[in-house]
Amino acid sequence: MEDIQITTIESETGRKLAKYSMRSMALPKISIAKQLPYLSGLDDVSMPKRYNRQYYKIQQPTKEKDLINDKEVFGSLTYNNEEPYEDRKPKELVGEDAYRSYYHTFKNIKRILEQNQFENIQNSVQTNLIQRSERLKILPCKMGLIKLKGDRNSLSIQNQKFGDKYVEMLSEGLRILPAIQDFNFNHNRIKEYGASQLMPLISKQARKIEFQTNLIGEKGLDSILKILPLQQCKIQILNLEDNNLGDQLIIELCKAMSKNLSVETLNISKNKITNNAHQSLKQLIESNDTLLELYLRWNSIKGSGGVEIFKALQTNKNIKVLDFSYNLLGCGNVIAPALKDFIVENKSIQHLDLSANSFTFTDCTIIQEALKQNHSIYGFHFRGNFGFIDSKGFLIIDSSMKNFNSIHIEQRIKGVMPHPKPYDHASRFEKVKDVCWICDCWQMATFEWIPNQSGACSDEPIFIHFDYEGYEPIFLGKPDQHGHFRTHRMIPTGDIEYFYTANAIQIASQSVPIKQHIEKFRTKVSIADQVVNVLIDETNFESYPKSKPVIEDWYPNYDVLPRTQDPIYIPAKRKKQKRIWTYPISIWAPKYKFDTEDLLRKCFERDWQCCKISKFVKKQEEQDQVKELLWQAYKPMRETYRFYASVNPTGDVFSMSVNPTSDFVNQCQLIDQKQLKLADVDLKFIATCSASSIDYKGNYRNPERSLVRYQMMEFLVRVSDDKYMRFNPQINIVQATKMILDQCMPHMSQFDCHKWRAERYFIEQCDDVCKKYKWVFDYVYMRNSSKKVKPGQPPFMCLDELKDICNKANLYDENFVERDVNLAFNLSMLTQVDELESDRLFQMQWIEFMEAIARIAEKYSPIAIGKKDEKEWNYELRSQQPLYYKLEAFMIHLINTLVDEETKKNWKQPTISMFDEIEEDEYY
Repeated sequence: MEDIQITTIESETGRKLAKYSMRSMALPKISIAKQLPYLSGLDDVSMPKRYNRQYYKIQQPTKEKDLINDKEVFGSLTYNNEEPYEDRKPKELVGEDAYRSYYHTFKNIKRILEQNQFENIQNSVQTNLIQRSERLKILPCKMGLIKLKGDRNSLSIQNQKFGDKYVEMLSEGLRILPAIQDFNFNHNRIKEYGASQLMPLISKQARKIEFQTNLIGEKGLDSILKILPLQQCKIQILNLEDNNLGDQLIIELCKAMSKNLSVETLNISKNKITNNAHQSLKQLIESNDTLLELYLRWNSIKGSGGVEIFKALQTNKNIKVLDFSYNLLGCGNVIAPALKDFIVENKSIQHLDLSANSFTFTDCTIIQEALKQNHSIYGFHFRGNFGFIDSKGFLIIDSSMKNFNSIHIEQRIKGVMPHPKPYDHASRFEKVKDVCWICDCWQMATFEWIPNQSGACSDEPIFIHFDYEGYEPIFLGKPDQHGHFRTHRMIPTGDIEYFYTANAIQIASQSVPIKQHIEKFRTKVSIADQVVNVLIDETNFESYPKSKPVIEDWYPNYDVLPRTQDPIYIPAKRKKQKRIWTYPISIWAPKYKFDTEDLLRKCFERDWQCCKISKFVKKQEEQDQVKELLWQAYKPMRETYRFYASVNPTGDVFSMSVNPTSDFVNQCQLIDQKQLKLADVDLKFIATCSASSIDYKGNYRNPERSLVRYQMMEFLVRVSDDKYMRFNPQINIVQATKMILDQCMPHMSQFDCHKWRAERYFIEQCDDVCKKYKWVFDYVYMRNSSKKVKPGQPPFMCLDELKDICNKANLYDENFVERDVNLAFNLSMLTQVDELESDRLFQMQWIEFMEAIARIAEKYSPIAIGKKDEKEWNYELRSQQPLYYKLEAFMIHLINTLVDEETKKNWKQPTISMFDEIEEDEYY
């Protein structure tokens, strides 16, 4: 591009005129001063002014009409700012600017080609692509060279179905881009001609060549075969899968690879390789020291050829990943010994796929035994054969399982990276199969049971049950020096649910988050030689997000080795008499909560806050004294209330109506017909109920015509006022309260529900019964705990459902009435601080249901198993039996009346009580 320069002179006023320039295409450099005769000799702008004045005196009348006004010429030249040549500009290959530049080049391709030809400018990548597309009469595709995002040093046009013409167009663009090292041409229509055009341009500088599912042929492969043996070869990944190369070209490729020093990954899957090429493959494995990954899937290598290949692999120390799936290794029944030696001796393979190889059942058994001795293969695939891989990496043989040889499952291994589409496992309540730690990105986790922190159990055996293992028991082994039980395991990514069992009882660790199951279910687990039927109502719940891969830079990230056997629990022989039973190992210990001093104090403070004693006891000092007196008598007062509230509850609300209240007053001998009459008691009852009607109006937990827990105290204080102060003004409210409590205490002290627990229920024999028949408790509770449960609410049993159980079991008679069911329900419920704002008091949980059944059995008093014919049994004699005899017989009665036939088909009716059995061996 040439400059047109204009040299000006000074004007008469002495002002210098600027120099003007204009760039114009293919114009020579000229000087107006030289071209115009009357401006000749005026190049020097510093000439004296006298010459400038002389210039304006020159007269040329013949040329004045042809001259252009100087200012117009100068202006037109000044504002002509034309851009430089297109292909001399720097052009981006990545980003939005690259797209705009490509479009601009396409719109102005003719002008750009003329510029490049005239000025001898090299064509840009964009120009080459568009020029070639016009010559070949194809669409001007960007061919992966021009892209919105990505690395400018990589080229990927996979799955585009480009043919040879487009590859020829791409070749023109690649001629001036030697920096590209990674090439991905997978799944196109590139044939021999296109590959022969492309390969010479990329093979020398390429680091990664992906040419899967094309037809490159002999000419296309020729450039690669020439560069592979050379020392300057840079190829690290070579993927020639599904190119229909055949045995002859594979033999040539193996020869070139034998001398190669750079390739780490070689994929020659699906290339119709047969046993004719097995010697070349063997030589490649023996001579190449850099190859790390070898993929041979979907070929036709049979057993005899596989024997030679696996013999070479037996001593190979560099190959880490081997994919031999979908071949014919099982044909000929000769592969098993060589495969066994390879699995046992080779310590470098980390990821192995032998899926769908037509192995016989005997072959699979040999492979199973060989795998037990290998602890270096972290990912093993065996689909399409007999057996599956479990969560620890063992091959589990199942002679009855279906052979999947006829089913194609697109699930491939790729190095040691997690699979982009993890396995679609079945429900977590079934045992997972076909596990690969590498593909599924499993990770190590530690599970620990700490006695007195996780729970009360401290003696072995303790088992852990995972949902992905189908809740099979896993023995935690011996405790460590600190008494902790611990296991390290590989687990799947995601949410994990599990629970522990100790002494055949399901427990959840208190030191780990607990999940309550709204829909409960049962599962049978085998512990040692015992089959335990477990009700899954709560489990520990933990979430494990995706973590680091199992293998990284060819080194494992975790300490857990594949196919590590769990410890096996072998019950020790010991004398049965030596067992020392304590409450912490009982079935009740994990969930039952006793009434503590602190809990009772909270209940009392809540009741005192709700009652209206301060309305008629005005002095603060008297209030404090009355409060202290009531606190001292609170426990027996509360126990008495629970008994009388169970007589005639208002719906589900346990409360004292008029009749039970009158019975209580009569039993305490408060009515003397002089100072206190029954009518006076009724008035105090109504006054107590009316006092709270304003604050708790509409609260169904506080019936208008019944006393609830907090009103019991107020009622007694009101009665003391009427009985002792009305006729004796010298007595104050404090003295009156003390007097009525002293008079009522002998009767109230009879009611202590915990005394029955300590003496009759929380004993070793009842614990044995509850553990043995826990499945019955689970069965009955699970099927009778939904009547009043709202959506999303944990299951619970209401009073009506407990009555239905008794009705279905045909329990009602002259000795056992509905009032006994009410009493069993109410006395079994754990203490709640607030009975006015919570429905928990009406919602029976599993641990409370177990006690309610025991109380019903105590009252119903069935005859002990095997003792019916010993004597004439009346109700009095039946009642005198120990509770554990009654409870055992009652559980048998529930099985016969409530459990369906399918559930109890494997249950055998006992003929003698478990406590009357004679042990032949004193050891067990």
